[in-house]
Amino acid sequence: MSDRPRDLAERRALLVARAELERAQLALAVHDLKHAISPPSSRIASERGRGIASTLVRFAVPLLGISRAGRWVRIASIGLAVFRIARGWRG
Repeated sequence: MSDRPRDLAERRALLVARAELERAQLALAVHDLKHAISPPSSRIASERGRGIASTLVRFAVPLLGISRAGRWVRIASIGLAVFRIARGWRG
């Protein structure tokens, strides 16, 4: 009879330890995902990207129209996010 409460206590301690491990693994996965998606921290890289993006938008809007250009920009941003996620998982 006294073995049963001890077994339950051991099982509960094991479940608590597993839950803490899974929580830590999830936190690590979220951190890795944020790192893969986040923009570059370099100021020069972000300025260069902003210049390229503004040039592309300046040419795309008159050629395609505002709604069609917006659609292409949205598709491109989703594609770049997927690319960054895939590159982060591979590395």
